[in-house]
Amino acid sequence: MKLAQFIQTETEQLLEDWEEAALEIAPQLKGKESPALRHHARSMLEFIAEDILSFQTCEESARKALGKGNAPASDIGAEYGTRRFQQGLSMLQMVQELRALRARVTRAWGSEQRSCTAKEIDELVRFNEAIDQLIANSVSSFSAFKEQETRLIETMLKASLDPAAIFDPDGRHLFLNKAMADLVDVPQSDMIGKTPRELGLDFAADCHDAVDTTVTIGQTQRREWHHCLPSGRELDFDCYFVPVFNDQNEVEAVVKTSRDITERKQTEDQSWRNANFDSLTGIPNRRLFLDRLEQTLLEAQRKDSSFALLFIDLDRFKQANDQLGHKAGDRLLRLVTERISATVRAMDTVARLGGDEFTLILKETGREGAKQAAETLLVSLERAFDVDSHRVHLSGSIGVTLFPDDGKDADKLMHNADQAMYAAKEHGGQQVQVYEPWMAQSESEHMRLNRELDDALRENQLEVYYQPIIDIRTGAISGAEALLRWHHPVRGLLSPDVFLSVTEHSDMTDSITAYVLEQAVTCSLRWRDLNDQAFPVSINESPASFVTRTLVEEWRERLTQAGLDESRITLELTLASFNDIRASGLNPVERLDLAGSRLHLAIDEFGIEPFSLFALKKFQMDSVKIDRELIKEAGQGGDADRILEGVIAMAHAIELQVVGVGVETDEQLQFLSRAGCDYVQGFLFSQALRQDDFDALISQDRQEKAS
Repeated sequence: MKLAQFIQTETEQLLEDWEEAALEIAPQLKGKESPALRHHARSMLEFIAEDILSFQTCEESARKALGKGNAPASDIGAEYGTRRFQQGLSMLQMVQELRALRARVTRAWGSEQRSCTAKEIDELVRFNEAIDQLIANSVSSFSAFKEQETRLIETMLKASLDPAAIFDPDGRHLFLNKAMADLVDVPQSDMIGKTPRELGLDFAADCHDAVDTTVTIGQTQRREWHHCLPSGRELDFDCYFVPVFNDQNEVEAVVKTSRDITERKQTEDQSWRNANFDSLTGIPNRRLFLDRLEQTLLEAQRKDSSFALLFIDLDRFKQANDQLGHKAGDRLLRLVTERISATVRAMDTVARLGGDEFTLILKETGREGAKQAAETLLVSLERAFDVDSHRVHLSGSIGVTLFPDDGKDADKLMHNADQAMYAAKEHGGQQVQVYEPWMAQSESEHMRLNRELDDALRENQLEVYYQPIIDIRTGAISGAEALLRWHHPVRGLLSPDVFLSVTEHSDMTDSITAYVLEQAVTCSLRWRDLNDQAFPVSINESPASFVTRTLVEEWRERLTQAGLDESRITLELTLASFNDIRASGLNPVERLDLAGSRLHLAIDEFGIEPFSLFALKKFQMDSVKIDRELIKEAGQGGDADRILEGVIAMAHAIELQVVGVGVETDEQLQFLSRAGCDYVQGFLFSQALRQDDFDALISQDRQEKAS
């Protein structure tokens, strides 16, 4: 059978035999690439059969032997070379495939032939010429794509802003881009053929190790390095070492690419620091402290040793903070931190839990050593602090507990240290108390209320009540005073004078104030009058919190968020608070244009303690509330009447409105009306009501006044 006829007749069998050989040469083609194998091989066999049957000159035969034949051989060969390049085969694998095709065809045809005529030998020669042509065209196409890929990669590496280099298996530079040369401040030409060690680079040892590992195991390596530039600048890099394999599947080179991650590392470091260190003082915060405490516990258990936990609450810090202002208070806390840190060893931990509370972990310390350290710290805290030209005197209440004597887990130790600190507080502060078992059964009223009030905030046990303020001329409800109540689960309804004092040494004051303000503003906007004006609501600000320099700013921020431009909120101050503001040098109106912010100020408990009319005018107070002790005696013709008439007249003289508080009888009301009092409130009209009940009361009042 003629060779061309044999190929055409036995195509499917030849393809099956060749596919088996091709998959041994290039196993990566198994699976989805298998159909493409037969497609390309079929095209080549069809070309070969047609080429054998076609006429050709001696010149054409010679050209084909050199791989310079005309299309379609060049097209088919080029397509085959391109496809194999895209499939990731090496040039050797591609040539081996074509040789396998030659071998399969000649072996199969030869087994069918007993002898060969001159014509058949000529066909065989032409068959080999066709195969040679395909090989030549495939190699040419493959090489062209390979060269293009090399140029593209080299151009990309050169243009990349990321440092890149290529090493031989011994770690010598074969290539590097400009970014790499600039990084190490060495000319590119001086680096080619040299190792990082020979160039004296600071990352030489790590680089050689990464190259060696990549060559040895033939897998990509990832490393993060900290690099110090010759200029002194420090950078962080994320580096990849990628193996390059030759046709024998041996690593012939290693490509190293580096990504500058300095900014990311700095961000990560800063995020970790923000999460674990106190932003004001720079020492560990509660989160890191608890982690250190757990680590210290494990270490002490391993070593069978003891350690001490100290809980410190500053005495008189709140008063100092209120008088000096928050910024000066922050500086004072930093000075306190420095002084505490100076009294402990490097192995110990100082942390700030929040506010003016600090904790210490004293490693490998017994009871006597811990008590002595705490007393030394107490003496240190009692030395005066210099803050903004002021000499500030503080002290501390320090609770001490020991592992393992007083507790064997973090929660128990923290609780016992806290109990010991409160015991020091209960005994007047400015002292050290080492934990004793009796402290667990002696929770003070202050401690219990503090704990229960914290629960009350979370469990919504607090509620705002409203007592109406009456216009004495019209009898209409013209406003309300917001009064906080606590629905205690055991003791029933409690008024603020029972529980607010416990918040002076905690951060609950701000939370409670924010809650009352939110409720009051909501009701101020809800109870609008017929002219769509917000309803006036008065709030009692805690004296403990108002004397801070930043409170006015805090109130403005709160009211702005809640609807300051529409709500009508009056902030009531005691004379003590007012005098503290004056002593601090703060004028809310001048400092923050308070009058324009629609936040009104009033003086409560007016008429008993001495006051300055000039100061009331300067601070642009809107109203005064006459103390209920004066109201109690009103209308009986005694000294109280003359004092009230004088107080009302003086208030009107400086354009202040007057509210009589605690009015319970008609005689009191009639006298206040004759004396010119503007507004009254008290049980004669209504007790403090829940919001829903006040809703009904104001609706009824407006209906009666409208009829």
